[in-house]
Amino acid sequence: MQLTPRAENIIRILIRFPSDSPATIGIISEELKVSDRSVQRELPTVEKWLSANGFHFIRKRSVGLILDEPPERREEILSLLDENNPSALPGESRKERQNLLCRELLFSEEPFKAFYFTETFGISEGTLSTTLHQLSRWFQKYHLSLIRRPGLGIFIEGDEIARRQAATSFLCRQASEESTLGQLAKLHLTNEKKELVKGIDKDILFSVNDILSDCEEQLHLQFSDSGYLHLLVYLSFSIQRMKADHFIVEKVQEFSEISIQPEYAVAEYLMRQLRQHFHLPLSVDETIYLATYLSGLRIWSASQHDLTELRNLDVHQITLTIIQRVSEILNINFSNDDRLLRELSAHIQPTIARLRAGIPVENPFLQEFQDNYPTVFQACEQGMSLLCPMLHIEEISASEIGYITIYFAMAKERIEKQSKQISVILVCPTGIGSSRLLASSLKTAYPDLDIRGITSAFELNSVKLQDDGIDLIISTVKLSISYRYLRVNPILTRQDKMLLDSKIKMLQQQKMKQTAKEPASYNTSVERQDVEYISALGTEIYQLLENLRIGQAPVLQTRNDVISCGASLFADSPEMEQHLYQVFKERDDLDNTYIKPFHALLLHGRSPQVSHACFGYIRLEPPVYENTQMILGAIVSLVPSGKGNQTAAPVVSEIVGALMEEPALLKSLQNMEEDRFISMLEPLLLRFYRISVQQRLHLKESLLPEKS
Repeated sequence: MQLTPRAENIIRILIRFPSDSPATIGIISEELKVSDRSVQRELPTVEKWLSANGFHFIRKRSVGLILDEPPERREEILSLLDENNPSALPGESRKERQNLLCRELLFSEEPFKAFYFTETFGISEGTLSTTLHQLSRWFQKYHLSLIRRPGLGIFIEGDEIARRQAATSFLCRQASEESTLGQLAKLHLTNEKKELVKGIDKDILFSVNDILSDCEEQLHLQFSDSGYLHLLVYLSFSIQRMKADHFIVEKVQEFSEISIQPEYAVAEYLMRQLRQHFHLPLSVDETIYLATYLSGLRIWSASQHDLTELRNLDVHQITLTIIQRVSEILNINFSNDDRLLRELSAHIQPTIARLRAGIPVENPFLQEFQDNYPTVFQACEQGMSLLCPMLHIEEISASEIGYITIYFAMAKERIEKQSKQISVILVCPTGIGSSRLLASSLKTAYPDLDIRGITSAFELNSVKLQDDGIDLIISTVKLSISYRYLRVNPILTRQDKMLLDSKIKMLQQQKMKQTAKEPASYNTSVERQDVEYISALGTEIYQLLENLRIGQAPVLQTRNDVISCGASLFADSPEMEQHLYQVFKERDDLDNTYIKPFHALLLHGRSPQVSHACFGYIRLEPPVYENTQMILGAIVSLVPSGKGNQTAAPVVSEIVGALMEEPALLKSLQNMEEDRFISMLEPLLLRFYRISVQQRLHLKESLLPEKS
């Protein structure tokens, strides 16, 4: 607010009077040569101005007017009053000084001495303190801390993402203040406007602008004016930072989540162009954050299908469907190849993003794949066509199919090799002696044999041999067993080798036929401990969903206060609360439990005094600050000690993982929307239960209930 000259003079008089010696209205009116009534009319303005700037002003009847501030704070008031001087030089106004200081701190790699700023701007220490105090609140919005450290200097502290966010916001605001948004849109710059975005190298700015414009045209994107400016500034500033070896090293989201989004494909395309032009090293983390940044912008034109609709694709399930389809076409069972599933899933993730965004990919080995694996290529073409209706696209390019082909071609070779590999067990009367000689002979003559072990004739069990997948017994003695076996000498003779060659060839042919025709085999036997585990797991999930606790904490001051409050969440007695406090405190002392993406403490531990998994959340308002960490809440989880931990711990772990992977789930928890949180959590836990049962029993997926 603007002060009148008289109000300003009243404040200057108050500054001269110490707190223990109040100034009266009579003294002020006499010094200003005005009436008491004139002074009284100005006092509300004086009080509002001081209060708005954080200073304490007291009016005591029959005592006087008191400015309750120490000498250094009074210096700050004088500095603020001096800013109203219309003859101030450039850099002396508060706003301009803040901008200049902010720019220096954001772009500097080294701390500044206070003397540098006071000399540069011609200001006092008090004025500098006031300006820095006001700036620190702005930096905090971007999770940056303004540090003043004696002997070192003044600097900002925070991670790379926070610095880039703050710099982008600052530079865009400065550019917008100096030019209209229409001038900035798509950066229609002329030579006279090269300094439009101050602080960024003009050559970098123009190169990024060309790349971004080309990307917009090639990928059929449509940015808003504001979105284009922010992306241009962010990328240009990021290039400057990367050239100075400052890279993002913290992922904002898990790769498996962001990589299937169309924004990830756009980010990959952009990063590829930027790396080639500026000769920068490859950084997956930079691409991941750029994809996250793009997801916050509107980058698709209104005429395009809304690519942001499909957010919950199950990559694992999609990969399984493609594998099943290719298996049917080639009459080869790929279902048991864990390596194929793992590697193909990782490849399918960015493939989905590219297909959804309509971004082409080059494949220099396409013709080679088509020539060398024609049947596999055709099968993959049909298998990948399953994605078309899911992603609302007409076809999948041959280049994409070529990359998928190589995964199945390699898996086919592994299966063929495995089908030729014969698993054997060696037998002699005692399991030692002659069998050792036989093993040595076999390894020399048949290096591809899979020798599973050596045993005695008395320990053979046909059922166990079948379960272990043993194709043949090779024995130095005659056996009375209804299982395939061949008797040979400890040192293989020519006759022994002829018999082995014939037997191995026959078994290989049988295995190849069986592999081609039989569907995937699954162990459907269920043991008592499996039933107990599955039942206990279901009970844990049910109990946890019924007993979630989410609450608002009272005003807390320290980290220990937060831990104590968390301990009270599941305590029903003072003794229990003290016990849980010790559990959480010991875990926090062992290793910092602050989780940066949550801005929360993860208070967790094991206790013999709980019988089931416990999960809850306490929200802190206002937050608790510790060093550079802002604690907005505490996630509280407990699991029982002992046997109950086997099922309770995985359930709690699944929830914490879901909070990392599902931003909406975390937001509902932080907003204390308990019903919404439970409605989102329940299907995730049921899916976890379903997968756990499948893994426990090795059951075929179609035998289990469909997803909720």
